[in-house]
Amino acid sequence: MVQEAFERCEALPFGGITGQQVDAATLPFADSSFDGVIAMHMFYHLPDPFKAIAEMHRVLKPGGFLAVTTNGAGNIRKLYELTTIFGSPPYDPAGAAFGYDTAERLMQSQFGNVRMTEHPARLRVTEPKDVYLALTSYPPGDEADEAQLTAFRKAIAEAVEAGGGVLETEKETGLFVSRREG
Repeated sequence: MVQEAFERCEALPFGGITGQQVDAATLPFADSSFDGVIAMHMFYHLPDPFKAIAEMHRVLKPGGFLAVTTNGAGNIRKLYELTTIFGSPPYDPAGAAFGYDTAERLMQSQFGNVRMTEHPARLRVTEPKDVYLALTSYPPGDEADEAQLTAFRKAIAEAVEAGGGVLETEKETGLFVSRREG
């Protein structure tokens, strides 16, 4: 992803851009090095999100900001309700692992301040194959047996048909911003 970002930015008028892949819980940068840190939809991948937030706080200059985006547990719920065929819960696993409540609580505890803005949106899917491919590209869908996959295809087709050719669901995406005091 880092290499792809560099390649995409080469043609942009930014000047020099540098970057590297690092462990978010042990950032190899000096204290008070950055004006801002942006963490987009990545905290649910971390074993200890609090350590990463503490590290991001450490490398921020006084007055610097941390901007975090994440999903709420209700994100695209109508799609995740279909995955109960695989034995999974009917909600966004990323939003459950690091959702709104966790983002707010951890950022507040580290920074003493946090502001949240929700981006309201809806997802409209007209191609059942798109839902199938997306939700079978990671666990538990990618480990499903043929009977489960057949039932899943049928459930998707029924949901799209019930919606008049569209499967529509609410999205829950939030931006959380904290500033380092001092």
